[in-house]
Amino acid sequence: MRPENSFPFVRELNELRRGRGLDAADLHQRIGPCLREACEITAADQPAAARQKLVLRLTELCGRLPADLRLAALAALGLHEEAAGEFLDRRISWLASVLDRDPRTARRRIDLAFRRLDELLGAPPAGRDLHPLAGWYVESMKARLRLDRDPPDLEEERRIVAEVDELDELVLSFSVPAEPGSDPVPDITADVLFGGEIVEARQVSVSHAQFIMRLPSPLRLGQRHEYGIRFAPRRTSLRPYYVMTPLRRCEEFSVRVRFDRAAPPSRVWRLNGVPGRVVDDGVDSGDALTVNRVGEVGLEFHELHQGLSYGLQWSFDPRED
Repeated sequence: MRPENSFPFVRELNELRRGRGLDAADLHQRIGPCLREACEITAADQPAAARQKLVLRLTELCGRLPADLRLAALAALGLHEEAAGEFLDRRISWLASVLDRDPRTARRRIDLAFRRLDELLGAPPAGRDLHPLAGWYVESMKARLRLDRDPPDLEEERRIVAEVDELDELVLSFSVPAEPGSDPVPDITADVLFGGEIVEARQVSVSHAQFIMRLPSPLRLGQRHEYGIRFAPRRTSLRPYYVMTPLRRCEEFSVRVRFDRAAPPSRVWRLNGVPGRVVDDGVDSGDALTVNRVGEVGLEFHELHQGLSYGLQWSFDPRED
C-alpha cells in the first residue's frame, strides 16, 4: 500500500477540484508543479494556453478510466458538461444521484479516480502527433460498409473531443477512388444520422469530397460529442479496399464490411498502418482475414498514426502460387 504522500498528482488534483474546478478564473495560478510538468505547461504560457494544455491532457486520461471512475473524475474537475460550472458540493451531489449512491460513496469514487489518474500522469508520455489545425480529434470511430447493396453504403459513428472552445463545425473528408475506365465523377452524398447537419458540400476533386457539418451546439474545450453519418458514392465500380487514413489524431478505429454472399472475394487481408501507395498497388499483406458465413469481416485498430492507412483489402482472383 502506497503512503498518502506518494500520490503527488492527487494532492494537486484535489486543489484544482475546489470551487468551479477547471472553470475557475484563477486556474493557472493553482496548477501544481507536477501537473505543469506532466502537461508541458511552461512559465511562458499565457493563462488560456495553460488551461488548454491541462484540460486536453486530463480529458484524454479520463477517457482511459472505467466508466464510473471517468464520470467521477470529470464531474469533480468540472469537465462534465452536465456538472460543469457548479461548485464542488453540488457536483458531488450530482454524481451521487447519477451513480445512485450517497455523497460519501461518490467522494470515495472520486478519490479512487484521482489515484488512477495519478498513475497515468506519472507514466512516461506516449508520442502523440496532433494536426495543428484540427480543432478536434477522434477518440473512436466505427464504420459499417455494405457491399451487398447497389450502390454501396457506408455508415460511420464517431466520438470526438474538442481541442478548442466554441467548436461549432467539423470538416469531414471522404474519398472514393474509381477503377480505371469508370465514371470519373464520384457524386458522393452524405446524410447525417444524428449529432449534426450538413451545411455545405465541396467536390475537391474527381475522387474526393468534403462536407461541412454544423454541430447541435458549440463544444467547449475537452468536451466529447458523438455523431453518425452515411456516405453513398453513386457508382457501383469501386476499388477493392476500405481504409481510414487519419489526417488528425485518432485513438480507435473499427470497421465491419458485409460482402455480397452470392459473389464473395477469394481473399481478404488486413492493412495495418501502411503507406497509401501500398494500398494502390494492391499487394497482399499476408495478414489474411476470414469472411464469415453471413459475408462479414470485422477488425479494429488502436493508436493510429497520421498519414498511414488502416483497414482491409480484397481480391476476387485466387492467389497465384
